[in-house]
Amino acid sequence: MQHSVVLVEDDINLRETFKELLQIMGFNVVRVYENGGEAYVNLREDPVDVDIIITDFFMPVMNADELIKSLKAEAMYADKQYIVISGFDIESVYKCFPEGSGIKFLTKPFKVDELMKILA
Repeated sequence: MQHSVVLVEDDINLRETFKELLQIMGFNVVRVYENGGEAYVNLREDPVDVDIIITDFFMPVMNADELIKSLKAEAMYADKQYIVISGFDIESVYKCFPEGSGIKFLTKPFKVDELMKILA
C-alpha cells in the first residue's frame, strides 16, 4: 500500500528535493505547502485523506507546533502520523511537543536511510 504524504517546507529547493525523494521511495505526495499557515487553511477548506504529515519546524506565518496543534484539533487529522524536520536546535523543538505525543523528529541535514527509518 502506498502511503500518502503532505509536505510543508518553506525552502523551495528542499521542498522540491524532499518531494522527489519521497516519490522515489514510493510515497504518494498529495499536497505540498510552503508554510504552515497555507497548509492549515487549505487542509481545513479542502480536506485530503493523508497518512503522514511532514513539516519543517521554523517557517513563516505558522510554525510546526502551531500547525500540528491546529490540525490535531480537526477530527480528520487528529490521528495522523506527524514528522517534524528541523535544521535548528532540535532540543528546543522537542520542548514544543508533550512527551508521548507520537511526533517523530528528523534533524536536517539527514541521510536517506534516516528518513526511511523514521517513515517505517
